Amino acid sequence: MNLHILSLPVVLLALAGCGTLPRDASGTSERIVKTGEMRVAILPATPDAAPALALLEDYATSHGARLTRLSGHGEHTLHWLEDGKVDAVVGHFAKLSPWQTGIALSKPVGHPEPSDGKQPVLRIARRNGENALIFATDRSIAELAK
Repeated sequence: MNLHILSLPVVLLALAGCGTLPRDASGTSERIVKTGEMRVAILPATPDAAPALALLEDYATSHGARLTRLSGHGEHTLHWLEDGKVDAVVGHFAKLSPWQTGIALSKPVGHPEPSDGKQPVLRIARRNGENALIFATDRSIAELAK
């Protein structure tokens, strides 16, 4: 019997299991669709948050959801992010932030990357592993920079 004919069902089965990529490990995008709400915390002293919020508003709208803005202070909001209580945090973060290993920081929104990596600029923080959200927002930030 021809091995190519036998391998075709295996390949089709494997492809069916892939679904849509990239995926969110903790299901953020799926939860946004299901609840119709994207929760975003904005750090205090972020008067230039509008471009980041517009990107996140577009993401929410594309998933049939509304953006809910929450206010919080510093580390509290980042803990909320890690715990899945918010989907993103908008604020000023340095590229070399001590949080960079626990969360996924975007490239600067509407600003060039500071050369020293220590200067805080407007960024979007997302939960590690939420790859669909990370990829989509990174792509939007890159489009904005063009």
